[in-house]
Amino acid sequence: MHRLAPADWVDLGGVDEFPPGEPVGRTAGGLGVVVVGTGEGFAVLAGRCAHLSGPLAEGTVVDGCLRCPWHDSTFRLADGEVVHGPATSAQPVFETRVRDGRLEARFPGAG
Repeated sequence: MHRLAPADWVDLGGVDEFPPGEPVGRTAGGLGVVVVGTGEGFAVLAGRCAHLSGPLAEGTVVDGCLRCPWHDSTFRLADGEVVHGPATSAQPVFETRVRDGRLEARFPGAG
């Protein structure tokens, strides 16, 4: 996964493209990600579930967590930690920033 993650900040789109509580799929470098507006900012996680690669952009947001549509693995948006399995590994989380009304993300420690 680290080889596909962007080495520097990548533009994901205008901040108005990410409504609070709605998962939106994007690509960062060569990696699919899911973006969720949190009301306080944005969470960007790897787009495929750590369990069996379910499409997290088709998941649901509940109580600050993202639930996979395939097997209900649930990950905390703030840090990607598993709240409910069957997933046993945390979901990778990206750093985010907003510049000129655009959301950007990068893998932690990439730059």
